[in-house]
Amino acid sequence: MISIIDSNGVERFLANLVPDPNMTRVNFPVYGDRADTPMIPRSKWPELITAMGDWQDSPFLSPIHDQDGVGQCNADATTSMAESMRLKQGLPLVMLSAADLYDQINGGQDRGSLLEDAMEAMMTNGVGTVDTCGTVWKRGQKKASAEERKRHRFIEVFTCPTFDHFFSGLLSGFDGNTGIMWGSRDNVDADGWLPESGDSAGGHSLHSYKAAMRTKGGKIKFGCGTKNSWDMAWGLDGKCVIPEERYRGPVGGWFLVRAITDEGGVVPQER
Repeated sequence: MISIIDSNGVERFLANLVPDPNMTRVNFPVYGDRADTPMIPRSKWPELITAMGDWQDSPFLSPIHDQDGVGQCNADATTSMAESMRLKQGLPLVMLSAADLYDQINGGQDRGSLLEDAMEAMMTNGVGTVDTCGTVWKRGQKKASAEERKRHRFIEVFTCPTFDHFFSGLLSGFDGNTGIMWGSRDNVDADGWLPESGDSAGGHSLHSYKAAMRTKGGKIKFGCGTKNSWDMAWGLDGKCVIPEERYRGPVGGWFLVRAITDEGGVVPQER
């Protein structure tokens, strides 16, 4: 895995893997191809973002994760999304185990993972809780039972071919897994925004939860309010905005999630 030193002098591992273009890919539906996954024209973005309020504020965010020197960014972003989905569906907060999810997709080694593997595992198996499996993966990781995992499964996952698809999903209430290239100079400015470009040491995965915008150089700029998994000391209380310019050349894609099962493993529509 590739490592960098972040703005606080902490070593961080970039472990969102670049997929082999020749590998068999999971056939996720594309956001925007159905009536209930609307593409929102850019002309409407500013009005909708203003109505949503400040990008840092969300009643549906669980506490910031800390992957603590392990290359499980993808698993942390994915379980953070699941925690958020539960809160949006009126379910109580349950801290879900990135360690248990990472164990399902890393081949038994701390070598990183593919975004789509986490999405598939969350739809097929689900994930255990922090109380059962802990927060940070280790060799010989305790595994959650199939019964526990199935209580926390994704129901709908969509892939996004462009930033406009991903941003439309955030504006429509979806949560997203953002895969981008990341570098040692990636720190936030006074507004919490990452730079529009920079060195790209490796792939990183983060939970994007809300649309954001600001005016810079007389132009409106769009970005995604995002929760990192590098503890509260990084960024603005663990969060940042990833600008639109960084949504090019995705590292493993961008995924949106809308629904999760309840504690009994029941799909929301079946209740």
